[in-house]
Amino acid sequence: MDTEHGINDAKSLGAPPPAKRSKKGKKKVQGLPSAADYLKVTPLQSDADILEEDGKPVQISKLEKAQQVVLSEDGMSVTSHKGYRMARATRGAYTGTWYFEVRMTHLGATGHCRLGWSTKKGELQAPVGYDEHSLAYRDLEGSKVHKALREDYGAPFAEGDVVGCFLYMPEGGRPMESGKEDVWRLKNRLVIAEQPEQEAKSLAGSVVAFTKNGEFQGVAFRDITEGTYYPAASLYTLPEQTEGATVTFNFGPDFAFPMPTVEGCLPARPVSELSVRITDPKGTPPAEAAPPSQTANGTSNGIGSRADGDTDAQLPEAMT
Repeated sequence: MDTEHGINDAKSLGAPPPAKRSKKGKKKVQGLPSAADYLKVTPLQSDADILEEDGKPVQISKLEKAQQVVLSEDGMSVTSHKGYRMARATRGAYTGTWYFEVRMTHLGATGHCRLGWSTKKGELQAPVGYDEHSLAYRDLEGSKVHKALREDYGAPFAEGDVVGCFLYMPEGGRPMESGKEDVWRLKNRLVIAEQPEQEAKSLAGSVVAFTKNGEFQGVAFRDITEGTYYPAASLYTLPEQTEGATVTFNFGPDFAFPMPTVEGCLPARPVSELSVRITDPKGTPPAEAAPPSQTANGTSNGIGSRADGDTDAQLPEAMT
Protein backbone atom coordinates (compact mmCIF):
# COMPACT_ATOMS: atom_id res chain seq x y z
CA MET A 1 0.00 0.00 0.00
CA ASP A 2 1.07 3.55 -0.65
CA THR A 3 1.89 5.27 2.63
CA GLU A 4 2.42 8.51 0.75
CA HIS A 5 -1.34 8.84 0.37
CA GLY A 6 -2.06 8.07 4.01
CA ILE A 7 -2.71 4.34 3.73
CA ASN A 8 -0.36 2.59 6.08
CA ASP A 9 0.82 -0.97 5.61
CA ALA A 10 1.31 -3.44 8.41
CA LYS A 11 5.10 -3.18 8.31
CA SER A 12 5.07 0.58 8.80
CA LEU A 13 2.81 0.14 11.80
CA GLY A 14 5.23 -2.22 13.50
CA ALA A 15 2.88 -5.18 13.19
CA PRO A 16 4.03 -8.34 15.02
CA PRO A 17 5.92 -10.91 12.90
CA PRO A 18 4.09 -14.05 11.78
CA ALA A 19 3.71 -16.57 14.58
CA LYS A 20 6.16 -19.46 14.47
CA ARG A 21 4.94 -23.05 14.55
CA SER A 22 6.27 -25.77 16.78
CA LYS A 23 7.10 -29.23 15.50
CA LYS A 24 3.56 -30.35 16.34
CA GLY A 25 2.11 -27.62 14.13
CA LYS A 26 0.67 -25.51 16.90
CA LYS A 27 1.15 -21.78 16.72
CA LYS A 28 3.34 -20.12 19.28
CA VAL A 29 1.65 -16.89 20.27
CA GLN A 30 4.09 -14.04 19.84
CA GLY A 31 3.79 -10.30 19.90
CA LEU A 32 0.17 -10.04 20.99
CA PRO A 33 -1.01 -6.45 20.52
CA SER A 34 -1.42 -4.32 23.61
CA ALA A 35 -3.99 -1.59 24.16
CA ALA A 36 -1.50 0.91 22.77
CA ASP A 37 -1.59 -0.89 19.40
CA TYR A 38 -5.28 -0.09 18.91
CA LEU A 39 -6.73 3.17 17.67
CA LYS A 40 -10.06 4.56 18.81
CA VAL A 41 -12.21 5.90 16.01
CA THR A 42 -15.44 7.88 16.07
CA PRO A 43 -17.90 7.74 13.15
CA LEU A 44 -18.91 11.10 11.75
CA GLN A 45 -22.59 11.87 12.23
CA SER A 46 -23.16 12.38 8.53
CA ASP A 47 -20.70 11.74 5.73
CA ALA A 48 -22.75 13.99 3.45
CA ASP A 49 -22.73 16.91 5.88
CA ILE A 50 -19.00 16.80 6.59
CA LEU A 51 -18.21 16.67 2.89
CA GLU A 52 -20.77 19.38 2.14
CA GLU A 53 -19.09 21.74 4.63
CA ASP A 54 -15.69 21.17 3.03
CA GLY A 55 -14.43 24.05 0.94
CA LYS A 56 -17.30 26.37 1.88
CA PRO A 57 -17.07 29.73 3.65
CA VAL A 58 -17.39 29.69 7.43
CA GLN A 59 -20.96 29.17 8.58
CA ILE A 60 -22.80 27.49 11.45
CA SER A 61 -22.19 23.75 11.39
CA LYS A 62 -24.97 21.24 10.81
CA LEU A 63 -22.94 18.80 12.89
CA GLU A 64 -21.83 20.98 15.79
CA LYS A 65 -25.25 22.08 17.03
CA ALA A 66 -27.97 20.78 19.28
CA GLN A 67 -30.60 18.82 17.37
CA GLN A 68 -33.35 21.30 18.27
CA VAL A 69 -31.48 24.30 16.82
CA VAL A 70 -32.71 25.39 13.38
CA LEU A 71 -30.35 26.97 10.85
CA SER A 72 -31.22 29.35 8.03
CA GLU A 73 -30.54 28.25 4.46
CA ASP A 74 -27.30 30.22 4.32
CA GLY A 75 -26.13 28.75 7.63
CA MET A 76 -25.68 32.20 9.20
CA SER A 77 -28.77 32.49 11.43
CA VAL A 78 -29.65 30.30 14.40
CA THR A 79 -33.14 29.86 15.88
CA SER A 80 -34.01 27.97 19.06
CA HIS A 81 -36.53 27.99 21.90
CA LYS A 82 -37.50 26.36 25.22
CA GLY A 83 -34.18 26.03 26.97
CA TYR A 84 -30.58 26.85 26.21
CA ARG A 85 -28.97 24.97 23.34
CA MET A 86 -25.72 25.71 21.54
CA ALA A 87 -24.54 25.93 17.95
CA ARG A 88 -20.92 26.27 16.76
CA ALA A 89 -19.28 27.40 13.53
CA THR A 90 -17.57 25.16 10.99
CA ARG A 91 -14.13 26.65 11.63
CA GLY A 92 -12.19 27.30 14.79
CA ALA A 93 -8.76 28.58 15.79
CA TYR A 94 -6.09 27.63 18.29
CA THR A 95 -3.60 30.34 17.35
CA GLY A 96 -3.88 33.89 16.05
CA THR A 97 -6.32 36.77 16.62
CA TRP A 98 -9.88 36.42 15.38
CA TYR A 99 -13.14 38.34 15.43
CA PHE A 100 -16.80 37.93 14.44
CA GLU A 101 -20.12 39.67 15.13
CA VAL A 102 -23.57 38.44 16.15
CA ARG A 103 -26.75 40.48 15.70
CA MET A 104 -29.66 39.90 18.08
CA THR A 105 -32.17 39.47 15.27
CA HIS A 106 -35.16 38.50 17.42
CA LEU A 107 -35.37 37.58 21.09
CA GLY A 108 -39.04 38.21 21.78
CA ALA A 109 -40.65 38.77 25.16
CA THR A 110 -38.78 35.98 26.99
CA GLY A 111 -35.75 35.29 24.81
CA HIS A 112 -32.15 35.43 26.04
CA CYS A 113 -28.75 34.84 24.50
CA ARG A 114 -25.23 33.85 25.49
CA LEU A 115 -22.47 33.85 22.94
CA GLY A 116 -18.73 33.60 22.65
CA TRP A 117 -16.25 30.81 21.99
CA SER A 118 -16.42 27.05 22.53
CA THR A 119 -14.28 24.01 21.83
CA LYS A 120 -15.90 20.87 20.42
CA LYS A 121 -16.07 19.48 23.95
CA GLY A 122 -18.56 22.16 24.97
CA GLU A 123 -21.97 20.69 25.84
CA LEU A 124 -24.45 21.41 23.04
CA GLN A 125 -27.53 20.91 25.23
CA ALA A 126 -26.52 23.85 27.41
CA PRO A 127 -25.58 27.52 27.10
CA VAL A 128 -22.19 28.82 26.06
CA GLY A 129 -20.17 29.16 29.26
CA TYR A 130 -21.86 26.23 30.96
CA ASP A 131 -18.69 24.16 31.33
CA GLU A 132 -14.92 24.55 31.21
CA HIS A 133 -14.91 24.24 27.42
CA SER A 134 -16.66 27.50 26.55
CA LEU A 135 -16.65 31.20 27.49
CA ALA A 136 -19.64 33.50 27.18
CA TYR A 137 -21.00 37.04 27.28
CA ARG A 138 -24.56 37.06 28.69
CA ASP A 139 -27.35 39.40 27.64
CA LEU A 140 -28.81 39.69 31.15
CA GLU A 141 -26.73 42.04 33.31
CA GLY A 142 -23.91 41.87 30.76
CA SER A 143 -22.14 39.27 32.85
CA LYS A 144 -19.45 36.87 31.67
CA VAL A 145 -19.87 33.13 32.22
CA HIS A 146 -17.38 30.26 32.43
CA LYS A 147 -17.84 26.89 34.15
CA ALA A 148 -21.43 28.03 34.88
CA LEU A 149 -20.11 30.81 37.11
CA ARG A 150 -21.38 34.34 36.38
CA GLU A 151 -19.30 37.43 37.06
CA ASP A 152 -19.87 41.13 36.45
CA TYR A 153 -18.37 42.22 33.15
CA GLY A 154 -19.96 44.65 30.68
CA ALA A 155 -23.19 46.24 29.52
CA PRO A 156 -26.32 44.11 28.98
CA PHE A 157 -27.46 43.67 25.39
CA ALA A 158 -30.86 43.11 23.80
CA GLU A 159 -32.75 42.61 20.56
CA GLY A 160 -31.24 44.72 17.76
CA ASP A 161 -27.79 44.99 19.34
CA VAL A 162 -24.62 43.73 17.67
CA VAL A 163 -22.08 41.91 19.83
CA GLY A 164 -18.48 41.48 18.68
CA CYS A 165 -16.44 38.50 19.85
CA PHE A 166 -12.63 38.72 20.03
CA LEU A 167 -10.15 35.86 20.55
CA TYR A 168 -6.36 36.06 20.85
CA MET A 169 -4.34 32.84 21.09
CA PRO A 170 -0.57 33.42 21.07
CA GLU A 171 1.80 30.92 19.51
CA GLY A 172 2.60 27.82 21.52
CA GLY A 173 -0.92 26.49 22.05
CA ARG A 174 -2.06 23.12 20.74
CA PRO A 175 -5.32 22.39 18.86
CA MET A 176 -6.25 19.58 21.30
CA GLU A 177 -8.46 17.87 18.69
CA SER A 178 -8.20 15.68 15.62
CA GLY A 179 -7.60 17.37 12.28
CA LYS A 180 -8.44 16.64 8.67
CA GLU A 181 -5.43 14.32 8.45
CA ASP A 182 -7.16 12.07 10.99
CA VAL A 183 -10.22 11.37 8.80
CA TRP A 184 -10.37 7.81 7.48
CA ARG A 185 -12.79 5.69 5.52
CA LEU A 186 -13.74 2.49 7.31
CA LYS A 187 -16.31 0.08 5.87
CA ASN A 188 -17.83 2.78 3.67
CA ARG A 189 -18.06 5.26 6.56
CA LEU A 190 -15.98 8.28 7.41
CA VAL A 191 -14.44 8.09 10.85
CA ILE A 192 -12.12 10.29 12.88
CA ALA A 193 -9.05 8.58 14.31
CA GLU A 194 -8.90 9.98 17.81
CA GLN A 195 -5.52 11.01 19.11
CA PRO A 196 -4.42 10.02 22.62
CA GLU A 197 -5.96 12.32 25.21
CA GLN A 198 -3.60 15.09 26.26
CA GLU A 199 -3.88 17.34 29.26
CA ALA A 200 -4.72 20.86 28.14
CA LYS A 201 -2.78 23.65 29.81
CA SER A 202 -3.44 27.33 30.36
CA LEU A 203 -2.15 29.42 27.45
CA ALA A 204 -0.37 32.42 28.90
CA GLY A 205 -1.28 35.69 27.20
CA SER A 206 -4.51 34.43 25.61
CA VAL A 207 -7.47 36.83 25.67
CA VAL A 208 -11.23 36.75 25.10
CA ALA A 209 -13.05 40.09 24.85
CA PHE A 210 -16.36 41.47 23.57
CA THR A 211 -17.88 44.62 22.13
CA LYS A 212 -21.45 45.94 22.13
CA ASN A 213 -22.45 48.06 19.13
CA GLY A 214 -18.78 48.85 18.58
CA GLU A 215 -18.05 49.81 22.20
CA PHE A 216 -15.25 47.75 23.75
CA GLN A 217 -16.41 46.06 26.94
CA GLY A 218 -12.95 45.19 28.21
CA VAL A 219 -11.10 41.90 28.51
CA ALA A 220 -13.42 39.18 29.78
CA PHE A 221 -11.00 36.25 30.15
CA ARG A 222 -7.22 35.86 30.20
CA ASP A 223 -4.89 32.86 30.03
CA ILE A 224 -7.63 30.50 28.88
CA THR A 225 -7.06 26.79 28.32
CA GLU A 226 -5.34 25.91 25.05
CA GLY A 227 -7.48 24.31 22.35
CA THR A 228 -9.42 25.04 19.17
CA TYR A 229 -12.17 27.57 19.83
CA TYR A 230 -15.18 28.00 17.56
CA PRO A 231 -17.66 30.90 17.35
CA ALA A 232 -20.71 29.83 19.34
CA ALA A 233 -24.12 31.06 20.45
CA SER A 234 -26.94 29.71 22.59
CA LEU A 235 -30.56 30.83 22.86
CA TYR A 236 -33.36 30.48 25.42
CA THR A 237 -37.08 31.22 25.63
CA LEU A 238 -39.80 30.41 28.11
CA PRO A 239 -42.39 27.82 26.95
CA GLU A 240 -45.14 30.44 26.53
CA GLN A 241 -43.17 32.16 23.76
CA THR A 242 -44.42 30.38 20.65
CA GLU A 243 -41.77 31.73 18.27
CA GLY A 244 -38.09 31.00 18.72
CA ALA A 245 -35.29 33.46 19.39
CA THR A 246 -32.93 34.16 16.48
CA VAL A 247 -29.42 35.57 16.13
CA THR A 248 -27.42 36.16 12.95
CA PHE A 249 -23.66 35.65 12.64
CA ASN A 250 -21.32 37.82 10.59
CA PHE A 251 -17.87 36.32 10.09
CA GLY A 252 -16.65 39.26 8.02
CA PRO A 253 -14.84 40.78 6.36
CA ASP A 254 -17.49 43.53 6.29
CA PHE A 255 -18.59 44.22 9.86
CA ALA A 256 -21.17 46.59 11.29
CA PHE A 257 -18.48 48.10 13.54
CA PRO A 258 -14.68 48.25 13.39
CA MET A 259 -12.75 45.39 14.92
CA PRO A 260 -11.34 46.38 18.33
CA THR A 261 -7.68 46.90 19.10
CA VAL A 262 -6.76 45.11 22.33
CA GLU A 263 -3.57 46.02 24.17
CA GLY A 264 -0.99 43.24 24.09
CA CYS A 265 -2.74 41.37 21.28
CA LEU A 266 -1.93 41.18 17.58
CA PRO A 267 -4.43 42.85 15.19
CA ALA A 268 -7.56 40.79 14.66
CA ARG A 269 -8.58 39.08 11.44
CA PRO A 270 -12.15 38.18 10.47
CA VAL A 271 -13.16 34.59 11.13
CA SER A 272 -14.06 34.38 7.43
CA GLU A 273 -10.32 34.14 6.74
CA LEU A 274 -9.90 30.92 8.69
CA SER A 275 -8.41 28.33 6.36
CA VAL A 276 -10.84 26.20 4.39
CA ARG A 277 -10.74 22.56 5.41
CA ILE A 278 -10.68 19.91 2.70
CA THR A 279 -11.31 16.40 3.94
CA ASP A 280 -9.25 13.81 2.11
CA PRO A 281 -10.26 10.54 3.76
CA LYS A 282 -7.66 7.81 3.82
CA GLY A 283 -8.61 4.31 2.82
CA THR A 284 -7.91 2.36 5.98
CA PRO A 285 -7.38 3.39 9.60
CA PRO A 286 -3.72 3.09 10.60
CA ALA A 287 -4.45 0.39 13.17
CA GLU A 288 -7.27 -1.93 14.09
CA ALA A 289 -10.13 0.19 15.33
CA ALA A 290 -11.42 0.04 18.86
CA PRO A 291 -15.19 0.41 19.48
CA PRO A 292 -16.36 3.93 18.56
CA SER A 293 -17.59 6.44 21.11
CA GLN A 294 -21.26 7.37 21.18
CA THR A 295 -21.17 10.87 19.77
CA ALA A 296 -19.21 12.61 17.09
CA ASN A 297 -17.59 15.10 19.46
CA GLY A 298 -16.86 12.58 22.21
CA THR A 299 -19.29 14.15 24.69
CA SER A 300 -22.56 12.98 26.12
CA ASN A 301 -25.88 14.79 25.84
CA GLY A 302 -26.48 14.77 29.56
CA ILE A 303 -26.36 17.94 31.64
CA GLY A 304 -24.22 17.77 34.74
CA SER A 305 -24.82 19.80 37.88
CA ARG A 306 -23.02 22.17 40.15
CA ALA A 307 -24.23 23.10 43.58
CA ASP A 308 -21.56 25.55 44.67
CA GLY A 309 -21.44 29.32 44.22
CA ASP A 310 -23.41 31.41 41.74
CA THR A 311 -23.96 28.74 39.12
CA ASP A 312 -26.32 28.07 36.24
CA ALA A 313 -26.95 24.45 37.15
CA GLN A 314 -30.55 24.93 38.22
CA LEU A 315 -32.75 24.59 35.15
CA PRO A 316 -34.50 26.41 33.66
CA GLU A 317 -34.74 29.68 35.64
CA ALA A 318 -31.03 30.16 36.39
CA MET A 319 -30.19 29.47 32.76
CA THR A 320 -31.61 32.85 31.67
